[in-house]
Amino acid sequence: MAPFSMLHRVVTRLTPLTLLALSLACDRQPTAPDLQHPVPAPEASLLPSSPTISPLFDASQYFGIDVQRAAQQQYGSSAKAVTVSNHLYGWRALVGSQLFSIDMARAVHDQFGAGYILGAVGVGIYDWRAVRWSALSYKVLPVMVMARDYFFNVDAVQTGLANFQSALTATWNWYRLRSGVGTSFRMLQPLVVFNQSPYTAAQWNGFSDAGGETLWDFAWNAYASAYPSSTLGSSGAALRVQLAPFTGNSLSKMSGSYAANTMIGGSVVKAFAVAAPVATSIACPATGPDWDFHCSYATYDIGHYLGSTFGLADCVTAGCGGSIMGVAMPWYAALTSNEIAQLQGSPFFQN
Repeated sequence: MAPFSMLHRVVTRLTPLTLLALSLACDRQPTAPDLQHPVPAPEASLLPSSPTISPLFDASQYFGIDVQRAAQQQYGSSAKAVTVSNHLYGWRALVGSQLFSIDMARAVHDQFGAGYILGAVGVGIYDWRAVRWSALSYKVLPVMVMARDYFFNVDAVQTGLANFQSALTATWNWYRLRSGVGTSFRMLQPLVVFNQSPYTAAQWNGFSDAGGETLWDFAWNAYASAYPSSTLGSSGAALRVQLAPFTGNSLSKMSGSYAANTMIGGSVVKAFAVAAPVATSIACPATGPDWDFHCSYATYDIGHYLGSTFGLADCVTAGCGGSIMGVAMPWYAALTSNEIAQLQGSPFFQN
């Protein structure tokens, strides 16, 4: 698909979808799970998620938040951090017999200061993170958006993240083999959009089916409801964001992937890519060639549009000799000599 013009992208960012993003950005507390009898939190501080994260995914700039300290900072020295569910929003401050919400964004500000933002690596109780946003540069940041009807399903979201990570790992390995630089793009541990989407899985799948840049627009606005959209890292646009919606088991949803021009800091760049729901619906082997069609397509989805964000030209209509920037799918897709030379000079591919 041909890239959109600078004027088109500026106009698009002023559509009602952007207004939706701005309104959602003010609401960082989705409806909490029904309260049960409070029980003391097993730990005062946030702990890493239990699943092992591959060393491919850099989490060095993600830090746990001291929830007990946050409770006392916000409600006094007698406050005690307790949990009312196993969900991200299950933390409460217990003061006497009363329960109060804990403002995690304020906790990040109080405990870490400028340069850090609130993030989440899942929707489990220990998945809040303080992200040192000012230190992120020249890396790929995967971000998963959950459909409304999955937002409180901790196990399902963890499965979607594991699937997404497997597709990202497969794409990373494909680029490592084909790029000619002996390495691949640097990648951060995936984050999730921690605001509950107003859209159901069926609606997100509909955005995928709609084609064009519909899915990109809705995914971008979901991302912007939780994370910075204008300053991506310490060098302006020195971060690439790979978005993907989680809509459950949606193997047939393979449309809507895109990477659009976006105005960032006075420059027009392709900093955001979106993959179709298939990318969060299947667990893919780390390398080929023994992939089924869905894994090949998910890897193509990510690899093709991330390639656009790295500056590689889309050549779907021209063919370009079996390149992933055309219509060839991994594992056997290639990169042209010009594409390899471009990646060799890319800061995203430097050790």
